[in-house]
Amino acid sequence: MIRWVIALVFLGLVGCAPQQHSLPKTSVATTVAKPEASRAPAAVAHARFDWNMVVDGRRVRVHVVAPNTPPPWPTVMLLHGASGLGRGFMVWPVANALAERGVAAAVVRYFDAMPASVKRKGAIPYFQLRERQLSNMVDQLLVRPEVMGPELAVYGYSLGAFHGLGMAATDPRIAAVVALAGGLPRNVPASAVERAAPVMLVHGTRDRIVPYARTREAEAVWRHYGRPVSVMKLKNTGHVPRPADRKKMANLAADFLAKELQLQVAELP
Repeated sequence: MIRWVIALVFLGLVGCAPQQHSLPKTSVATTVAKPEASRAPAAVAHARFDWNMVVDGRRVRVHVVAPNTPPPWPTVMLLHGASGLGRGFMVWPVANALAERGVAAAVVRYFDAMPASVKRKGAIPYFQLRERQLSNMVDQLLVRPEVMGPELAVYGYSLGAFHGLGMAATDPRIAAVVALAGGLPRNVPASAVERAAPVMLVHGTRDRIVPYARTREAEAVWRHYGRPVSVMKLKNTGHVPRPADRKKMANLAADFLAKELQLQVAELP
């Protein structure tokens, strides 16, 4: 727990302090409106299995929650926070909700790709390294016969939410993103959002690790460039949502991602 708090505080202090992405003066009006376990909780009807991938010569574990329908499946990559997957409170409910909607959930332990000598794998100095590695992981997911391409969606919590929003802005293979307690990374220019994927931003108003202002900032950038964005405000909630909020968020996030992926499938030849 202490390591978890330290990691998140470090993330908040070094890379997540509220700032403003500079926007061009011309405005565009727009209205569009979980912690370490090697397995998900038992007693769920969905198929569960693991995939492995190799990134930078290291084995990366991918835990899959799949719908009870034949593949290929529309697929979402789920990204944990700076403390790792942990017991998965912020991840497994979303994975289960996605499978219920006919979408496969690929829970990626992306820290596995980083050198063992790196003690604080969520640290800001390694942000661009993780970005490159995540791009490689998208490559490997999309070539799997079980995955229905040509796009994936992303759900991310905390550090994973920052990466997810960065991918939404810069990677054309990302169909949609749900970001819980995150923001647009500082290394991604606001202008990159001009062609960004639709996003759903979820954030607690009393988050002291990643301030709610980061979601407000991301929303403003998406709206400025006329990109689809919606916000789920968790009132009087900190960095870790309460169980009732997690359940509500999981269902709304799964609805959003499943809808966007179904739109992608409908456009296939």
